[in-house]
Amino acid sequence: MSRTTRTVTRAGIAVAGGIALLAGTLTAVSQASTAPTADTPPAAPGTFAADPFADAPIGYAAEAGGTTGGEGGDTVDTYLLSEYAEESGLSPSEALYQLLKAHQKSESEGLIVYVDLTLSQDGLSESKIDIKDVENVSILGVGDAGELDGVGFKVTRTQNLIIRNLTIHHVSEGEGDAIEVTDNSSHVWIDHNDLFSERDNEPDKDYYDGLVDIKRNSEYITVSWNTIHDHWKTSLVGHNDSADQAPDKITYHNNAFTSLNSRVPLIRHADVHMLNNVFTDINGSAINARMGARVLVEGNWFENVGSGEVDSHAGYIEGPVGWFYGSSETGYWNLVDNTFIDSPHEHLESTTDFTVPYSYQADTPAAAKEAVEQYAGTGVIDVTP
Repeated sequence: MSRTTRTVTRAGIAVAGGIALLAGTLTAVSQASTAPTADTPPAAPGTFAADPFADAPIGYAAEAGGTTGGEGGDTVDTYLLSEYAEESGLSPSEALYQLLKAHQKSESEGLIVYVDLTLSQDGLSESKIDIKDVENVSILGVGDAGELDGVGFKVTRTQNLIIRNLTIHHVSEGEGDAIEVTDNSSHVWIDHNDLFSERDNEPDKDYYDGLVDIKRNSEYITVSWNTIHDHWKTSLVGHNDSADQAPDKITYHNNAFTSLNSRVPLIRHADVHMLNNVFTDINGSAINARMGARVLVEGNWFENVGSGEVDSHAGYIEGPVGWFYGSSETGYWNLVDNTFIDSPHEHLESTTDFTVPYSYQADTPAAAKEAVEQYAGTGVIDVTP
């Protein structure tokens, strides 16, 4: 059939193709200086701190062993989805679902699926595409052809997963999430995707759920270089106020958050790094920290973010950062070198000195804006089967 298998040879931490488990570690610099150190990796093309073309994540997904996806197996099975779907007689969505199901419990094997066509609910035996009980998986869109129209991913009890270069939109089936990461999943890298629906969907603004929802003890996750736009309830970290089900250790960097209502993101309990993101035209509120969450908000660009109204629950002004709407306890935020334009911010000050345990380098907000405008979203990285 269309399956290709190869063996991966490792020496130390090196992986075939030049990927290293620690390659995603960010570079140590002080917050007051951007001077490179002896350990500084090459910067992105131009002058940007994060390389948009990197083959390994930075931030929390690079910690505790790193995230290598399908390259993490001793052997790697690769599939071009259009070929496999045609040869198996399955719809594209069902073909991907069955490949993932067959990979369950394959702890020593890697799986890479190149998505080169549109997936939908047609011919799919489930309401969403389950990525469940698997390890060492990469799902990669080819060029601008990889699309999920009306169907999303649910990631359950999965370790070492990469989802890159896919357009996922208008997901109403299943839980209504474009990407849901749940139930003790770890080391997940969500990178260079285009995620959206409709911001003011009438008559039911809750018709779609989240674009990226992270729940139930999932951890070591990086969400990077995505365009996330035109949606009502954007991104959730922690689905309820219970600490024993809280996710943790999540990095959002170099994402474009545009034309959204709220939950950008909503965070309960978790430690989160919001680094060098661009927030534009958020008509409710953006970063919503609750239930003891600790958030390092650093080097972000906020433009036209927040209604400016006083939230009736906790009395915070709806804007770039705060404790908004439900939950009985506030979260905490450390504000470092952010830019606010036409966004209510004069009242804002840090409420914690929380910082992240990994080393890293941050762009200025203006440089981050330039980088995100050039390099976020699909069709930027070269994905070749």
